[in-house]
Amino acid sequence: MKKIILIFCNTLLRSKMILPLSLLCGIGLCIGFNLASGTDEGSGGGGGIPVGLLAREETAVTEDFREYLTGELGMELTESADIELLNTEMVERNISAVIEVPDGFEAALLTENPVPLEVSFLDDYTNAAFISGYLESYTAGLNTLALAADGDEALLTSLLDKMRTEAPPVTTHAAESEAAREESRQYAFRLIIGFYMMICFFLAYGTASQLFDDRKDGLFNRIKASNVHTVQYLTGVCASGMLFGLLIAAPFLIYMAVFKPDIAVPVWQAGVLSLLYNLFVTAVSVTVALYLKSKNAILSIIVGTATIMNMVSGAFIPIELTPEFIRQAARVTPAYWFINAVENLQADINAGWWLNAAVIMMFAMVFFILSGIKYAQGGRKKR
Repeated sequence: MKKIILIFCNTLLRSKMILPLSLLCGIGLCIGFNLASGTDEGSGGGGGIPVGLLAREETAVTEDFREYLTGELGMELTESADIELLNTEMVERNISAVIEVPDGFEAALLTENPVPLEVSFLDDYTNAAFISGYLESYTAGLNTLALAADGDEALLTSLLDKMRTEAPPVTTHAAESEAAREESRQYAFRLIIGFYMMICFFLAYGTASQLFDDRKDGLFNRIKASNVHTVQYLTGVCASGMLFGLLIAAPFLIYMAVFKPDIAVPVWQAGVLSLLYNLFVTAVSVTVALYLKSKNAILSIIVGTATIMNMVSGAFIPIELTPEFIRQAARVTPAYWFINAVENLQADINAGWWLNAAVIMMFAMVFFILSGIKYAQGGRKKR
């Protein structure tokens, strides 16, 4: 264990720039998620269309109308008895319309001489069409209930309650906006995972470059000639690479855990998948450093692998839009299994993802075995 710690600490001392860079990349992922998910968008705010309501009478119909606007349509209601105040709010663009329930509105319904709701707009034509359409639908329903009540106010109240509790769900503008924001956040999460996978590879070049320098300067051979075992050496080096990947993922995962955006993936499962992928990247970096003969070759392999795997994984381009041969080829990349696990969990929170995790682990183990074989072969040649 002491030898592993010494190798680990030595690697960190030689990677002083990679440590803060990894942390900055993790913070950058948080900022990128906010930008990609559109969480700062101003349209719609936290709910639906803002409207003003002037109720000149308080009846069962008025209360039902208020519930219709806020409960079913998801509108943001500003109420006042001062029409001038509401008009000022509309001129200042704080509300899109002013709706007035006239005095005697319920009585007129019961006598089968309904009076219309009064609505005022400025130039918000999109919301005006939406509001007018739903108000026409509501008043038509009220007229039908008033006919059924046959002048009985208590019966009309009962019918209103029954209609509100048994009415089919309404797809509102607010609900559609929230669904769009939810889909945007989930896509943004997959996109950020794609960037995370690429950043892990790029920073892993630092680990590979150090191992290559050790080989070139003879330090690598001196270590192999000592009593340091293969497992000890590789564990110490890989632990530093794992730390770099952890510093990238940690800020983003902490952000997800604290602010809880609806990404439809449990944070702990995203953390496990990130850790396993980081293990795979570390294994690849060690392997290429042991096998290749120049830094240019190492850089080319790392950049090429990161780019190709992420392009076919479905992180940036939906896998369904790619040709069939690319979809089949993507299955031999860990990046595909990472994104596939995320997509399955977003579709069904109870979806199985352990197979995906096992496949990523298998890829990592293959490269660790190749690294161990090369390291051991070098030691025997030296003796």
